[in-house]
Amino acid sequence: MHGHFLEAIHYNYMLIILIPYLILFGIEKFLLTGEKQKRWKSVIEGRVMAIAMIILAPSWFVIRNILHI
Repeated sequence: MHGHFLEAIHYNYMLIILIPYLILFGIEKFLLTGEKQKRWKSVIEGRVMAIAMIILAPSWFVIRNILHI
């Protein structure tokens, strides 16, 4: 990195989606306990989210290359 933050974001739009997810993941892992942690874990690490990420990542790769983003 050379301090060109906006240029880096231009090449990594997927980070806009992943950063909030990673923050929620961190909250669930390190700050929550008990029943709240179980509920958050079922959403954040659940089947629906896993399928969404599996579909989203390759889809973004294809769209990015087709549109030259």
